[in-house]
Amino acid sequence: MDSDLSAKAGLKDVMPTAFGYIGVGLAFAIVAHTSGIGPIMVLLMSLIVYAGSAQFVLTSMLLAASPVSAIVASVFLVNARMALMSMTVAPYLKKESLTQNILIGSLLTDETFALSMNKLNVTHRTLRPAWFHAANLGAYLIWAAATVA
Repeated sequence: MDSDLSAKAGLKDVMPTAFGYIGVGLAFAIVAHTSGIGPIMVLLMSLIVYAGSAQFVLTSMLLAASPVSAIVASVFLVNARMALMSMTVAPYLKKESLTQNILIGSLLTDETFALSMNKLNVTHRTLRPAWFHAANLGAYLIWAAATVA
């Protein structure tokens, strides 16, 4: 990892995590398939929920015919840590628009959060939206593709 904060660097920096996304995404695809969830629903779940742990919980709770309120509460609790991660990143992007911050926070994952914290160490505590969008979007697309592969 270097101090480059371009979109190209964001894609390059996120690529080592791609293997993790692919492995877990394929595992989720198998679980979803054996639970009777079709590929279109898996893709929609990956694009809308976009949270591996929550998708595993969601799938098992759907299979168990859990109440919708319990599913919503469980998914919310599993993903509550993302709010803390987003709040940790936000001060480094305070000069950016609200829209930029919402877009970055919406696609933030454990992996892209960790990458951003490492990036801060080599960029003198600076982050840029182009880098973040590329890293987040790369991870998002890899995850979605892996879950329907």
